[in-house]
Amino acid sequence: MQGLAGAGFERDPRIHAVKAKADASVSEATPRRNYGGARQLIVHDSPVVRTYIKFDADLRSEDIQHVSLLLFNLRRSQSGYRVQPVYGRWGERKITFANAPEISPPYVASGPLAARSWKVVDITSIVVGEKGVSLALTTNSPNGAMFASRETGRRGPSLVIERQPQETTTTRSTTTTTTATPQPSP
Repeated sequence: MQGLAGAGFERDPRIHAVKAKADASVSEATPRRNYGGARQLIVHDSPVVRTYIKFDADLRSEDIQHVSLLLFNLRRSQSGYRVQPVYGRWGERKITFANAPEISPPYVASGPLAARSWKVVDITSIVVGEKGVSLALTTNSPNGAMFASRETGRRGPSLVIERQPQETTTTRSTTTTTTATPQPSP
């Protein structure tokens, strides 16, 4: 993975990543079972399997430029997944298909996925203005998709937040020195 443009070592970096606070898949086939400790996150069309991911990020600031979801794909998928906002409460070790909060209609599609690779999806349009980001991943694909969960460590889901650069003003002062050259007298 390449470095992110704009990332730096300043005190308030322009780009920073937030790791998932919670993640879990839920399955229509086992509606009362919790998968909050699993190392994989899954989306599937039939039976329906969804993934929920939660981030502790405040996106209410006006200086937010882009917000991207970063997931590590474990297998290839032609159709990918959809990312949709979730406004209900849920907990990683308590969520099941039976008690999962409703998913809001707006979505952003990922497009095709390569196996064993990172996928970045710009989700700015569905999350800016929120305090605490809760997302659902869904798919129409009968083949589904699979991702690394936060339990895997470094390959877990992240939210990459890019802020507008802070305006800085610099003052430059210049000093001019004039020296008189003596002229010969007539």
